Amino acid sequence: MNLRNKMLEMLESTRVEENFAMSGELLISVSIAVMKNASVYLWAENDLHAYIRLFKSWDLNVCKVVCAAPKAFQKVDDVEIISPESLLNDKTPRKIFFVAPQDYSIDNAQTFWNDTMILLKPLAVHFISPNERKAIIFRHERFDVDKMFFYPSHKAELMELFDSLVDETSKQTLYHYIETFVTNCVYKGEHNPTRWKYFFGGKYERLYKHLDGECWINCGANIGDTLFAYLSFDFKPKKIYAFEGDGNIYNTLLGNLSSLPPEKRELVEPINEIIDKATDFEKILAGNKCTFLNADIEGAELNLLQAMKNIIKTDRPVIAVCVYHFKEDILDIPRFLQSTLDNYIYYLRKYTGYFAHHKNSGELVLYAVPKERAL
Repeated sequence: MNLRNKMLEMLESTRVEENFAMSGELLISVSIAVMKNASVYLWAENDLHAYIRLFKSWDLNVCKVVCAAPKAFQKVDDVEIISPESLLNDKTPRKIFFVAPQDYSIDNAQTFWNDTMILLKPLAVHFISPNERKAIIFRHERFDVDKMFFYPSHKAELMELFDSLVDETSKQTLYHYIETFVTNCVYKGEHNPTRWKYFFGGKYERLYKHLDGECWINCGANIGDTLFAYLSFDFKPKKIYAFEGDGNIYNTLLGNLSSLPPEKRELVEPINEIIDKATDFEKILAGNKCTFLNADIEGAELNLLQAMKNIIKTDRPVIAVCVYHFKEDILDIPRFLQSTLDNYIYYLRKYTGYFAHHKNSGELVLYAVPKERAL
C-alpha cells in the first residue's frame, strides 16, 4: 500500500494503542467487567475518544459517558453522553463505572467520592489512578488534547497538505505525526538531532541555500541555544535579530551572548519584546531585507506570520516555523503561507523532542523555501 493510501486508512481508523502495561487493579476491574458482560459507564470530562476506543479494544461494552460539564456534542464514537443527574432514572443492569477523578478539581479520590460520586456508591466503580491513566491516555501537549478527533474530521485538508509537500520524507513525517494522535501512539518516524533544527533536515541535509549575509529574525531566542548552534556551523550572517519576550530568560540570553567571540557577538541584536501584531518589524530591520525567519513561540507562530505578511511577501525569506503547538497549526500555518506566497516549496521535518513529552511528537518544523533558494 502506498503512503497516501496508508494516510487515508489511518485517518479513518479507530484503532488505538496501549502504551503502558494495563495491570494491577485496572486489569482486575476490566476483567470483571468482561466476565459480567457489564454495561460500562465512563465518568470523565477530557480525552473521551481515547478512553472509549481503548476500552472497546479491551472488549468492554462501553454504554454511556457521564460528563458533569455540558458538551457541544451528544455522542462520542457513537456512545451517548449523559449528565450525572440522568443516572437517577437509569435502569440499565450490571453497570460498572470507570471514573477519572483527575479530570476534576479534587484533592484525592476519596474526596471526589464523598462530594460528587454519592450516586455511584451502590455500584461497582473503579477509580482510574494517574499511573493507570498512562495506560489509557498518552498526554504531552500543554495546549490541546483533542487531536484524536480533530485530525480525522479534517481529512480533506490534511490530504491537501500531504499532496503539497515536496518530498517523500515530508509526507512520511506528516503521516507519523498525525498517527501519534489518531492512534494514541508514540511518534514512529525519524527524529533529526535538535542541533540541526531550522538549518538542516536529515544529517546536514540542505533544504535550502544558505546565504552569506543572511538577515535572520530569530523568534523565541530563549537563552540563545539555537543562535549558538547556528554560529557553530560557521554561517556568515549579516545580522541576527534575537527576540525573547521573557525578561528573566532575556537576561540569561544577554549573559550567554557575552561569551561569544567579539566578531560574532556584534552580529546579534537581542530584543526583549513579546511579538504581536503591533511589533514594528520594518523599524527593527532598519532597511535590511529579512532573508531567514524562524519561530518557536508557544503557539503564536501564525500571529507572527500574519504580522509579517507584507515583509515576507516582499523579502521572500526562508521560513522555518513550528507547527505542533495547537491542533490547527499543521493546517492553518501552511494554508496561510500557501495563500500568501508565490513560488515556494514546503518541507516537514521532525526533531528530537523533550523527554517529558511522552508521545515524542513535538519539535515539528515546517519549512517554506522560495524557489530561488531551493536546491
